[in-house]
Amino acid sequence: MRKWLRTARENAGFTMKQLSERLLISESYYCAIENGTRQRDMDISLAQRIAQALDTPIKSILEQESELRNHRG
Repeated sequence: MRKWLRTARENAGFTMKQLSERLLISESYYCAIENGTRQRDMDISLAQRIAQALDTPIKSILEQESELRNHRG
């Protein structure tokens, strides 16, 4: 699960539906990303779009993803 993504989305004031619309993906696909069942290793283009939508540095997202991969082992 990407708790960091949920927290970032909520801090930005977006629902899953609102953020999925900004990312031009379905809400169910976004939900699967946030829950960690899709995009297990998030691709850079999605990371860039999320960074832009949440107005956060891409470096922050990449660091979160790297930490998540390290915990998965």
